[in-house]
Amino acid sequence: MRAGWRAALFLLAMAAQLLLVALILHELFSAMAVHGLQGGLTPFMVGVNELGLLLPACGASALMAFLEDTRLTAYGLADPRKLPRLGAGFVAGAVALSALTLVLRAGGFATEQAGVPGLANEIFYALKWLGVSLLIGLTEEFALRGYLLSALRRGMGFWGAAGLTSLFFGVLHGMNPGETPLGLVDTVGAGLLFCLFIRCTGSLWFAIGFHGAWDYAENFLFGTADSGTRCVGTLLISAPRGNVYLSGGVAGPEGSLFCTALLLLAGVLAFIFMRPAALLAPKLP
Repeated sequence: MRAGWRAALFLLAMAAQLLLVALILHELFSAMAVHGLQGGLTPFMVGVNELGLLLPACGASALMAFLEDTRLTAYGLADPRKLPRLGAGFVAGAVALSALTLVLRAGGFATEQAGVPGLANEIFYALKWLGVSLLIGLTEEFALRGYLLSALRRGMGFWGAAGLTSLFFGVLHGMNPGETPLGLVDTVGAGLLFCLFIRCTGSLWFAIGFHGAWDYAENFLFGTADSGTRCVGTLLISAPRGNVYLSGGVAGPEGSLFCTALLLLAGVLAFIFMRPAALLAPKLP
């Protein structure tokens, strides 16, 4: 079967399961959407939403693994160094978003105030958002850069597949309320950066850690908007100030030109310091 048909079959299988999940959880999703727009997203809302995507992605990937006579873990999850890569990615992602936030604050493009009061509440939300943010990283990386990237690269080459999946990543984020054109450009750039991580390490785990930490820093540590949406139970509450192209505006830090520059810098650093690891990493299927 040609690579394009493999990808199409995967997407069709995942779409069918997403429809089934949506039908089962229709009332819950409706309540989540209304409450989320009014009061901000809770860890429970985000967790249910991500599971609603992860389960169909796993089901569709399992179907393709059966048809291709291989294991589900072959699509980016098989890595003897998964935990070190996950941890390293998490540290890198947290440092990257923290640096971006500090630049915005230093330039006068963001303001901050205290978030949830009380140590007990801080610990409660810190742990919940940590688990949910890692789930976001796992879900979105496996759904878009697991089997789909693996299948498309057989027909388009790695970077052709990386470009197409990153554009798809941007299109999906375009459905978020408050997203901006520059935010979508940076989202596509982030997708390409995650693909570079995969190319260097041979698996999804570093990208999962980086992605999860980026969202954790936005959703909990700094309380910024995340692709136009905000969360409740944040340690700090950050707000944009000044020029929207520099502050990110309602999209959050991801809609800032400083984010564009950070993604380019991260790509250069990954190419310099992670490229030798590609020689030792397991090959992509």
